[in-house]
Amino acid sequence: SIESQKKLPEEVHQLPVDYDIFHDDYPNNSTSYGFITRGCPRNCSFCFVPKTEGEIRFDSPIDKIINEKHDRISFMDNNILGYEKHEDILKELMNKKVKCRFNQGLDIRFINDKNAELLSNLNYYGKYIFGLDNVDYIPFTEKKYEIVRKYISPIKIRFFVYVDAEKMKVGDTVKRVEWCRMKGCQP
Repeated sequence: SIESQKKLPEEVHQLPVDYDIFHDDYPNNSTSYGFITRGCPRNCSFCFVPKTEGEIRFDSPIDKIINEKHDRISFMDNNILGYEKHEDILKELMNKKVKCRFNQGLDIRFINDKNAELLSNLNYYGKYIFGLDNVDYIPFTEKKYEIVRKYISPIKIRFFVYVDAEKMKVGDTVKRVEWCRMKGCQP
């Protein structure tokens, strides 16, 4: 079971990423990967992150993740906007002009004018990814999406639409996909 999985010893976790081990398989890789934060303040029924990583907390400084051989960073944080000091992190990324993205998605429930503007000022590559996990979130997401739209074009926005065939109605999934399409962003 997931709960019984062992965690890496702290001394192993603190080692720098060895990108050279990927050289044969990915010789032209230009992306660094890493976590600024670990964990998540949410407790979604479908997600194992809170069980394996716990509450959200700081994990690694940006400078530890940056690799001078790479021209961009893909952050794998599960919920960076849920971290209490996320605005400081966004400002640091902006000031360092780090070409970056958050590939696990951004929690739109934490969006406000200040962090939406900070996100829009990042040297961001790819789409801004948000989650739309439940049809019941559409009214709230609608309000938060309007804040995001003030700063970020819909063509730069994508929503993860979580689907659980055993627990969700097909019609609810269709409603979420159609909502995305109506808003001009990609589901």
